[in-house]
Amino acid sequence: MLTSWLRQWTNPESATFALRLALALLLTWTLSLLMDSRSTGTAMMTAAIIQITGSSGASFKKSLARFTGTIVGGIYILLVASVTLIDAWLYNSFIILGIVVSLGIASYFHRRIAYMFAVVGITLALAGFPVAADADMSNLFDHVQLRCVAISFGILMSMIAGFIIPYADDAKELRSIKTYTHKFIDDLFQAEESKETKLIRGFLSLVSNKWLAVDDEIYGSTANKDRKQKRRSVFYDCINLGVQAIALRKLGDAIGFTQDAWQELKQQSFKLNDESDFVSRFELSEYELLMEKASEFSVNLAAFSHQETVFDYKQSKYINDIDHFTDGYLVLSNMLRAALALFMLSFMWIELQWSDGMGAIIMAGMVISVYAANPGAEGAFSTNVYAQFVAGLFAFFVNFIVMPIGSPLLTFAAGFAGYYVMAYWFWQSKSLLKVVLMVSLFSWSNMVPLGASPSFDFAQFLNTLVANLVGLFALWMAYQIIPSRKTSTIVKKRFMNMLNRLKNKPEGEKAKINVNNLVLSSYSYLIDESDEESVFTLIYTRALVRLLEEEKVDGAERTLLLASLDSGKAALKSNKELITLVNSKINADSKLNYNWFNLSKLLVA
Repeated sequence: MLTSWLRQWTNPESATFALRLALALLLTWTLSLLMDSRSTGTAMMTAAIIQITGSSGASFKKSLARFTGTIVGGIYILLVASVTLIDAWLYNSFIILGIVVSLGIASYFHRRIAYMFAVVGITLALAGFPVAADADMSNLFDHVQLRCVAISFGILMSMIAGFIIPYADDAKELRSIKTYTHKFIDDLFQAEESKETKLIRGFLSLVSNKWLAVDDEIYGSTANKDRKQKRRSVFYDCINLGVQAIALRKLGDAIGFTQDAWQELKQQSFKLNDESDFVSRFELSEYELLMEKASEFSVNLAAFSHQETVFDYKQSKYINDIDHFTDGYLVLSNMLRAALALFMLSFMWIELQWSDGMGAIIMAGMVISVYAANPGAEGAFSTNVYAQFVAGLFAFFVNFIVMPIGSPLLTFAAGFAGYYVMAYWFWQSKSLLKVVLMVSLFSWSNMVPLGASPSFDFAQFLNTLVANLVGLFALWMAYQIIPSRKTSTIVKKRFMNMLNRLKNKPEGEKAKINVNNLVLSSYSYLIDESDEESVFTLIYTRALVRLLEEEKVDGAERTLLLASLDSGKAALKSNKELITLVNSKINADSKLNYNWFNLSKLLVA
């Protein structure tokens, strides 16, 4: 037990991350106090948010998006306040309109563009709503400027902490994916057939969920453009080589491969030739097709270890991007939901004269903007609630137990220890605790005043915590009134639109979508929902599109094949005309065609 405990608390990677984040927050806090800043909490929150990324490339991209979003939000507040501050409802309505529009844009785009517009909404919530409580035009510019300066200062402190405790190389995530790909290929050809599906699911889900971290590292790094493009190609080489390994394993299983056969083929580095007795010893059929695919895989696997780029991404049969799923309904529902929650809280604040309603509306504006930029994040309502209590306990400890002692050194030591523990376990954790700790690191510093003259007003502290919870509850109600859809629902809608385009496009015209990209991007969402029917349709469509693009088929055959696209699995297997066509193509030549063979195995599987 002691050994396990020591191992958990001595992980070098987690310790480095926690030290860097704690250092960034302590620097921000200390220097803000020395400069008698009025926005210490904002600067500390920014430092934590930037540090959470864990790499210099991702930190750079996030810093740029956060700074730009803050400036845009600040300009909007100045323009709106100058003409609407005569009435609280008029001003609040325009601030809510800005948040609603910005999170609508964040819902439509992805990557750091979405985050930038989410920050616009966060800025309007944090810096915009408080203006209505103190409608003094003479201080308006200073109020907005203070937030922009605090954001810049937090970013600067994060950069300094990254300089003192350097980040790992910007290809760290990429190297981990490459290592995982090698391990996946080794395991795939050693695994029993019963474990094969689990391995494939794990690999495809990992790469579709890891792409943003890799993308941020690559494009946020200091490497030149050519180097970034090569690194990007390496990432997609991992995916395509993994997919090719899956196809080879499926082919081998279809023609009667045993575990002994896989072991020997792997020992031969997947090289086969006509003189080898491998085929005869294991009594395999379709050996020419096997030799063709195994040799191709062998060459690519060797190149993967020694070359920077393996696959030609001008060909649509290779995966070259990870798709993002959104549509007009998602954007509109996010906008309506935000408007409903924010207007409801505005009514409580303005008409019901709830003095702490400002905190609730700020919390709701921030959280719903973040949700818009991260589809599916709304499922973490409970973790946000838990985070308020974790952050509240830490803030209470610092502000009401440590600070009254009067020793600045003790206060900073307690703060540093708290940041370190939360950051360490954030990096270590793989469960919902990770989200709880992340939100706690962001939000604790704004729960209590951390200026040169800290307040020990417990009633205000408690009211702030209650207001945060009410803001979250208002969002929860909005999600009950206008429910969110699962990403898998959007995936299926996108896929059906693509099927219609494939069926109706003129012969000879290339589809304006890479089906391989859509299949990979969709896989993890559909598997999480255990929707085997939709997964089969994805794989069947990928195989059929590959066949239509690479093989010669006449008009009648093409019509028959395209007509089968939106059929279910059961309907396809009972379609005698389709099966007759596929079987005739397989038996027509002495050399078996892989695309027809692949389609045939899907129909009889």
